[in-house]
Amino acid sequence: MGRQPCCDKLGVKRGPWTAEEDKKLMSFILTNGHCCWRAVPKLAGLLRCGKSCRLRWTNYLRPDLKRGLLTDAEEQLVIDLHAKLGNRWSKIAAKLPGRTDNEIKNHWNTHIKKKLIKMGIDPVTHEPLDRKQESPATTSQSTVTAESSKSGEATRQQSRQLDDAVVRDMSVSAGGDSP
Repeated sequence: MGRQPCCDKLGVKRGPWTAEEDKKLMSFILTNGHCCWRAVPKLAGLLRCGKSCRLRWTNYLRPDLKRGLLTDAEEQLVIDLHAKLGNRWSKIAAKLPGRTDNEIKNHWNTHIKKKLIKMGIDPVTHEPLDRKQESPATTSQSTVTAESSKSGEATRQQSRQLDDAVVRDMSVSAGGDSP
């Protein structure tokens, strides 16, 4: 009953965009603004679906988009925001005018993540990597924290449970009776 799936229609072009299609879409949007994206292809004279037009405009054709690699200042801002927000790329992109969420995510995965590892910083926790190797308890706690994508409370609860287990293990190995 709901909406028809995107791009399932016969006669809708798929695959790479041509320069002519880009020109048509840009001309239409700059002249008329973007109305309902589902109507744009027909109004602009394109054999594409609305979603394809929206994504093409948002990620490639918008005049306010910045091109090229992120600057050092932008990269540092991405690192700082990632430490606070995690992989919420659209929220991070909102703080970097002219950059798309997809572009930032791709730059993170191909450049920044590797840089941080090279610098000895865990890209997930943003803590020094060598800190993880101090003791087995620290390593397993970092792993639990890094792998958890749950809310902060769930992570804190896991951390407390792990701490309790480590204390129990230590008291058993030391010959103590109390938990």
